Amino acid sequence: MSAPVDRELVERLLQDESLSFREIARRAKCSDWSVRSIASQLDSDNSGDTTPTEPLAPTEWWIFAGIVALIFGGLCFASWRTQPPDGGAM
Repeated sequence: MSAPVDRELVERLLQDESLSFREIARRAKCSDWSVRSIASQLDSDNSGDTTPTEPLAPTEWWIFAGIVALIFGGLCFASWRTQPPDGGAM
Protein backbone atom coordinates (compact mmCIF):
# COMPACT_ATOMS: atom_id res chain seq x y z
CA MET A 1 0.00 0.00 0.00
CA SER A 2 1.36 3.43 -0.85
CA ALA A 3 1.68 6.34 1.54
CA PRO A 4 -0.55 9.39 1.01
CA VAL A 5 0.94 12.24 -0.99
CA ASP A 6 1.79 15.43 0.88
CA ARG A 7 -0.23 17.71 -1.35
CA GLU A 8 0.83 20.93 0.37
CA LEU A 9 4.51 20.09 -0.17
CA VAL A 10 3.88 19.32 -3.83
CA GLU A 11 1.99 22.60 -4.27
CA ARG A 12 4.86 24.57 -2.71
CA LEU A 13 7.41 22.78 -4.89
CA LEU A 14 5.31 23.42 -7.99
CA GLN A 15 5.66 27.15 -7.38
CA ASP A 16 9.39 26.81 -8.11
CA GLU A 17 9.38 26.78 -11.91
CA SER A 18 12.98 25.57 -12.10
CA LEU A 19 12.03 22.12 -10.76
CA SER A 20 10.82 19.37 -13.05
CA PHE A 21 7.92 17.11 -12.17
CA ARG A 22 10.36 14.26 -11.65
CA GLU A 23 12.45 16.32 -9.20
CA ILE A 24 9.34 17.40 -7.31
CA ALA A 25 8.22 13.78 -7.11
CA ARG A 26 11.62 12.75 -5.76
CA ARG A 27 11.54 15.44 -3.06
CA ALA A 28 7.93 14.72 -2.09
CA LYS A 29 8.53 10.93 -2.19
CA CYS A 30 5.70 10.25 -4.58
CA SER A 31 5.30 9.37 -8.24
CA ASP A 32 5.69 11.93 -10.97
CA TRP A 33 2.19 10.91 -12.09
CA SER A 34 0.85 12.22 -8.75
CA VAL A 35 2.72 15.48 -9.26
CA ARG A 36 1.32 15.86 -12.78
CA SER A 37 -2.19 15.15 -11.50
CA ILE A 38 -1.90 17.76 -8.75
CA ALA A 39 -0.43 20.28 -11.21
CA SER A 40 -3.28 19.76 -13.69
CA GLN A 41 -5.86 20.14 -10.89
CA LEU A 42 -4.23 23.41 -9.82
CA ASP A 43 -4.20 24.64 -13.42
CA SER A 44 -7.88 23.83 -13.88
CA ASP A 45 -8.72 25.60 -10.61
CA ASN A 46 -6.80 28.72 -11.66
CA SER A 47 -7.99 28.80 -15.26
CA GLY A 48 -11.59 29.70 -14.43
CA ASP A 49 -12.40 33.06 -15.99
CA THR A 50 -13.92 35.11 -13.18
CA THR A 51 -13.75 38.51 -14.85
CA PRO A 52 -17.19 40.11 -14.97
CA THR A 53 -18.50 40.97 -18.40
CA GLU A 54 -19.54 44.53 -19.10
CA PRO A 55 -23.08 45.24 -20.27
CA LEU A 56 -23.60 46.37 -23.83
CA ALA A 57 -23.22 50.06 -24.50
CA PRO A 58 -26.15 51.94 -26.11
CA THR A 59 -24.31 52.02 -29.44
CA GLU A 60 -23.90 48.26 -29.37
CA TRP A 61 -27.61 47.82 -28.61
CA TRP A 62 -28.48 50.01 -31.63
CA ILE A 63 -26.18 47.97 -33.85
CA PHE A 64 -27.80 44.75 -32.63
CA ALA A 65 -31.31 46.19 -33.14
CA GLY A 66 -30.36 47.34 -36.65
CA ILE A 67 -29.10 43.90 -37.65
CA VAL A 68 -32.26 42.25 -36.28
CA ALA A 69 -34.43 44.80 -38.12
CA LEU A 70 -32.57 44.16 -41.39
CA ILE A 71 -33.01 40.40 -41.06
CA PHE A 72 -36.69 40.72 -40.18
CA GLY A 73 -37.27 43.28 -42.94
CA GLY A 74 -35.51 41.06 -45.48
CA LEU A 75 -37.67 38.10 -44.55
CA CYS A 76 -40.83 40.19 -44.79
CA PHE A 77 -39.80 41.61 -48.17
CA ALA A 78 -38.99 38.13 -49.49
CA SER A 79 -42.35 36.77 -48.33
CA TRP A 80 -44.26 39.66 -49.97
CA ARG A 81 -42.35 39.24 -53.26
CA THR A 82 -43.02 35.52 -53.61
CA GLN A 83 -46.18 34.47 -55.37
CA PRO A 84 -48.67 32.25 -53.64
CA PRO A 85 -48.58 28.58 -54.69
CA ASP A 86 -51.90 28.81 -56.60
CA GLY A 87 -50.59 31.43 -59.05
CA GLY A 88 -51.82 34.59 -57.38
CA ALA A 89 -55.57 34.07 -57.61
CA MET A 90 -57.49 34.70 -54.43
